[in-house]
Amino acid sequence: MEYDFRRIEKDWQKKWKDSNAYKVENDFSKPKYYVLDMFPYPSGAGLHVGHPLGYIASDIFSRYKRLKGFNVLHPMGFDSFGLPAEQYALDTGQHPAETTKKNIATFKAQLDNIGFCYDWSREVQTSDPNYYKWTQWIFLQLFNSYFCNTEKKARPISELIKKYETKGAMPKNGQPIPGKHFTAAEWNAFSEKEQADVLMKRRLAFCGYGEVNWCEALGTVLANDEVVNGVSERGGHPVVKKTLRQWYLRITAYADRLLEGLNTVDFSDAMKEMQSNWIGKSSGAESLRLTETDKRISTSNKLPTCLYNKTRYNFWC
Repeated sequence: MEYDFRRIEKDWQKKWKDSNAYKVENDFSKPKYYVLDMFPYPSGAGLHVGHPLGYIASDIFSRYKRLKGFNVLHPMGFDSFGLPAEQYALDTGQHPAETTKKNIATFKAQLDNIGFCYDWSREVQTSDPNYYKWTQWIFLQLFNSYFCNTEKKARPISELIKKYETKGAMPKNGQPIPGKHFTAAEWNAFSEKEQADVLMKRRLAFCGYGEVNWCEALGTVLANDEVVNGVSERGGHPVVKKTLRQWYLRITAYADRLLEGLNTVDFSDAMKEMQSNWIGKSSGAESLRLTETDKRISTSNKLPTCLYNKTRYNFWC
């Protein structure tokens, strides 16, 4: 007897939907478990084979934990905000809100046809103002905070400003470095822009210059995985390396905590090494050099023992 999956599964999927079989209630009597997939970008092409490749594994694990008595939260959402949606709208001449809504409906139908155990009442869309208002809120918390080297955690930038106003920023030992150290009087004499530039060097979310993948046709920066053989993955437009001012997050301030955290997780050695390389902590020494005109130049080196026999420095601007 042949299994008529089209008829049988369609009937069962209707029963699951009508009975809210996968709806997750806030049941505090059960232990909690959270299984989160990477949200797909809802393209006009629909699902590709790579989507269910990962989603099937997490679906199996979610069902397993649910049968073990856990209250499992296994949501699904759509990474619908950004360049792909904008570019698709330009290519088709349609408003991105309309194309995104249509594409999400297609994705949800395809995901339901596979039979995943998603609670769609908890669906997330990154293009929803109720979602991205929180990403904006998080950015503001980072922008208005700095990493306190004494407490080893984030503190309000207002505390740092107050410290600069009353004590300045002078080294405990050694000579002050121009551009890095200053007295309270010097800080209070700084212009608004000079103060803003100093604070930008301490904020957790900060502006800086860096080399990026620039696509002139798309008018935006692309990640490395969005560039294939020198052209954009979407549209095949030329991509060049360019130095631009952009936003960064000061992850390096948390390097020690991130590395220590790797000792608390049950990851493979290969995975831990990959994460360690991504964190990219680098140790070295900072030295102060005097020029013939008595100007101070601050340099850093991973091998400080190599500095003693240096007789000349070359600088590129």
